[in-house]
Amino acid sequence: MSSLKRVRRGDHEYVYLVQTYRWQGKIRKRQIYLGMSAPANLGPYRSRLEQEVWNDTWLKQFDEIREQYQRRRRSIPSSVEANEREDFIVEFTYDTNRIEGSTLSLEDTRLLLTRGRTPAYKPIADTLETQKHATLLRRLVNKPEPVDLTHLLRWHKELFGETKPDIAGRLRDFEVRIRGSEHIPPPALEVRPALIELIRSSTRSRDRVHTVQRAGDFHFRFEHIHPFGDGNGRLGRLAMNLILAEGGFPMVNIPYNRRRGYYSALEAASLLGESRPFLRWFFLRYSRENRFYRRT
Repeated sequence: MSSLKRVRRGDHEYVYLVQTYRWQGKIRKRQIYLGMSAPANLGPYRSRLEQEVWNDTWLKQFDEIREQYQRRRRSIPSSVEANEREDFIVEFTYDTNRIEGSTLSLEDTRLLLTRGRTPAYKPIADTLETQKHATLLRRLVNKPEPVDLTHLLRWHKELFGETKPDIAGRLRDFEVRIRGSEHIPPPALEVRPALIELIRSSTRSRDRVHTVQRAGDFHFRFEHIHPFGDGNGRLGRLAMNLILAEGGFPMVNIPYNRRRGYYSALEAASLLGESRPFLRWFFLRYSRENRFYRRT
């Protein structure tokens, strides 16, 4: 957390906003000059200072991850890359569905997706949604599609057309509550304009906001809007990964056993009304999930 520092030079006092942080085992400090008095609202200055710290730390590390990831992709046999991609599809499909209550185990998911073996004594909806998710993700990995309103609606219908036909492919026209959350999503009348603005702002920021930050921000804001009657988490995590892949970055899985931290970060950001609390969690998760590609 940043703090104010006052420096007196002669008859004048100058105010700085200072943030001290630890990075790669070293204590570092960054500051910005505020003037001869502190402004009443420090919020924008704190955000600017934190962004400068991110630019020098996480985002620089993510660029190195991308470089190593792309270098490895060029060097490994295509069959190895295909196997690794399929492993990710299986694990991501398992975790993203399990987070939302699927009863299929990782082994159930693997046997279903690699050998076509339907798990016994499990709800048919869980099996169908697992198959639909993997099929959609395989297609999008091989032939990417833009994250826009048309495709979000289409993907939602592909995922839930057989199990939730009454809401599949349709933005919600009713009010919702999120179980266990204090955040109340916007009214139904605001859903379409809010989602359109999210898509537009994300597209406009493509050249000035780091891809990993843009992906995490999109995911949080999508969940904050909660545009569908159900399936928002799965579609939001899918869209997040498509943004990462579009920028040449490795996709990321959010493991089921890390869901509590994930939920807490989304909740903290929702109650504050902006993505930075979620991004702090997401940056750490992304770094740990891609430690294979990190130089340090």
